Amino acid sequence: MRFGPFTAGEAPAALENLLGELGPDTAVTIGTVPALLTIPQAADVLGCSRAHVARLVDTGALAAEFHGLHRRVARSDVLALAERRAQVVAEVLDNLADLAHREGLYDPF
Repeated sequence: MRFGPFTAGEAPAALENLLGELGPDTAVTIGTVPALLTIPQAADVLGCSRAHVARLVDTGALAAEFHGLHRRVARSDVLALAERRAQVVAEVLDNLADLAHREGLYDPF
């Protein structure tokens, strides 16, 4: 899965892929995402808690800038992190499936 942004030419194919992956009973909302995200907005994009995003910022894993007392993270940084996480998850799941197959724990249908 690719995490945007998409050009106008790429958007129809990306939307078609997304709808195909999510299934026919899923509602999808299309909207704009600001260049700087709040911690809750970044958590929504990453699919994790606000506390986890705050921890990522506090440890330096996700860069942030302060606007008054509020932290903001760059949309590009959040999307890059989401893509890296998706790649790691896919790799781990592939390795787990390979291990299960090698150990005889996998029954093909």
